[in-house]
Amino acid sequence: MVKTYSNVCRRPDEPAQENISQLHNGLEWLDLKALTRYASISERTMRQWIHLAANPLPAVQVGTKILVRRSEFDRWLQNHRVEPVDVGCIVDEMVSKIVSSH
Repeated sequence: MVKTYSNVCRRPDEPAQENISQLHNGLEWLDLKALTRYASISERTMRQWIHLAANPLPAVQVGTKILVRRSEFDRWLQNHRVEPVDVGCIVDEMVSKIVSSH
């Protein structure tokens, strides 16, 4: 019997499962299909991010393929963190303006 990587990593009776982090481990440049699997984001969203007018996702086009460096993608995502908003502070400020205008 010829041993393959999948035979070494799992028991013969165990079903093969694609592990996304293992699949992309060591790959620095990802095409859109691989990047969508890596990030669980649709290809449409990726294309929108790449074509943003301000602060687009860095990408290169080689022939018909669009490639994104995984480290650049990770860094780009880190720079787009959603910051918590203190809604109470906003409401207090708006109420204060309304009260002071009367």
